[in-house]
Amino acid sequence: MAISTRGAAFSVPKFPNPNPTALPISNASLPLRRRTTARLEKARSREASALSLAAINGGLGSLRGGGGAVLERPTFDQSQFDALPSVQEGGDIGTLSNRKGLGSGDSYKVLLIDDPRHTEKLVERALPRVVPSITTDVARKLFHESREKGVAVVIVTVKEHAEFYAQMMVRQGLRSAIEPDSDLAS
Repeated sequence: MAISTRGAAFSVPKFPNPNPTALPISNASLPLRRRTTARLEKARSREASALSLAAINGGLGSLRGGGGAVLERPTFDQSQFDALPSVQEGGDIGTLSNRKGLGSGDSYKVLLIDDPRHTEKLVERALPRVVPSITTDVARKLFHESREKGVAVVIVTVKEHAEFYAQMMVRQGLRSAIEPDSDLAS
């Protein structure tokens, strides 16, 4: 439906003549206008025939017939995709202190350091907020272990997560640190 502009730049625009008895201003653009009008009419007739053919075949967008302009849902074959990948230990949530990791060397321990300001209630409230895999009962046990030994291992995880957990513990008012997890010491 593009209109050719070739030669149109040199033609004079035609306005309705207020005096019908007077001669037109320019006859130079008359053949161009006829050609353009003929092209537009052909394009319109092609569009109309395509639309009527689509309507006869069962509506726009549907090859099966039936409804008007309702598009059908495409089918999706999921057989080409693998099953969901499994999460490795020491990954997203880490491993608890009593479970051994894979020993990949990039595991870090998150430590709860004993402090006189820590109360059992503070540790019970703060640890489950910071570390999702810790329950209030486990937090209470870690509090008592840190009182007895001076330090308790909260979780073993990758370095980034260990740093995050230690920071969040400090924000909650707990003293914490991280250290590399070595299989020789355990």
